[in-house]
Amino acid sequence: MKRFFLFLLVASTFVFTGCTKTGPPGPQGPQGPQGPQGNANVIASDPFTVSNWTYEAGINMYTATFNSSDITTDIVDFGVVSLFKAYGNYEWTPLPDVNGNIATVFNFFDGGFKIYVQTVDGSVPPLPGTVTFRLVVISSALRQANPDTDWNNYKAAMGAIEKSRQVNTSAG
Repeated sequence: MKRFFLFLLVASTFVFTGCTKTGPPGPQGPQGPQGPQGNANVIASDPFTVSNWTYEAGINMYTATFNSSDITTDIVDFGVVSLFKAYGNYEWTPLPDVNGNIATVFNFFDGGFKIYVQTVDGSVPPLPGTVTFRLVVISSALRQANPDTDWNNYKAAMGAIEKSRQVNTSAG
């Protein structure tokens, strides 16, 4: 029992005391100019529609390929790329998405991404028609600063992005 109370005393000492910086502040230069509005850690595209699909007969799927200079080697290696599909009045669903027998998935690479629409059973899918998407590219810095964010949840990802923007705006 004594050990338990001793442990509690030591633990509470660490909890209720904190480190403080001592000594004079270092030299500071003049304030730099205000930077541009925005967040260098996140790139969120405007919604875009896809209606020109390419049918790939050998693999029974429709595809659409896009170039994106926002998807760099650093993003491929350390960042996050999410693609969201709109249903109804911009109700965003992360890919991969399975709706009935139709699966919509994507992959990304340095310089772009590709969307695939296929059936879950491998049969020939119907033509997807016009579909709206939104691309979100997140640097490793923002991902690491928000480790508990579910980046596959559109609202959670946008919440972390907005929080980051507010921090960046108030710091400037």
